[in-house]
This record gives sequence, structure tokens and C-alpha cells, in this order.
Amino acid sequence: MQAHTTHTPSIDVIKAAVLRLAPLLIRQGLNVTVDRDGTVEVRNPRNTRMSQPLVLRVHQGGLWWHWQWSGTTRDAPSEYEPMVPAEDVDEAGRRIVNVLRTDGTAGAEQ
Repeated sequence: MQAHTTHTPSIDVIKAAVLRLAPLLIRQGLNVTVDRDGTVEVRNPRNTRMSQPLVLRVHQGGLWWHWQWSGTTRDAPSEYEPMVPAEDVDEAGRRIVNVLRTDGTAGAEQ
């Protein structure tokens, strides 16, 4: 994971990417919002504790969706983990739904 990343795209680029990704998530019952700083928040309205921030950052020469995680301490900066290229909306949607679903199948393999 990276403690911080550079080359954040403009808010217009982020919103365009979210417009491609959001319909897949909304069809699965998730809520999607974009903060002023460009952080995309995906929430499961059936369980208010289940939310996942995402960011769009340059990685390997292209735009990628990144998971955003809390830093190791309360005062530490967020950490970012590359997930998938921004254009791979189907895979991004699948992974996000996997993390935020509460349909009883999550954890069935445990």
C-alpha cells in the first residue's frame, strides 16, 4: 500500500469515471457519493457501518481505482491500494459489491 499518491485527476475526470461505475453499484443497492476532494464514498444503506472510500489516482501510467484505508494511527495519512484500471468498471463494481454486501453469502465460506 502507498501512504499517499500524487497525480490526482481533476474533479471532472473523477465525476466522469463515477458516472460509469455508479450504475453498477446502484443496481446492487449501494449508495454512491463524491466528496469535494474527489473521494468516492460507497455505502450499503442496509448496514450503516459498511462503507468504502475510493479514489482515482494515476498508477502504472493510467487512471486506477484505489481502495482508501485509514492510516496506521489516528493521525496518520490515509493509505491507498490500487484495485483496477478505471476503465474496468465491471471488475471494480464486482469487487466493491463483494466488500459491501450483506446478503448472507458473505462469510459463508468461513
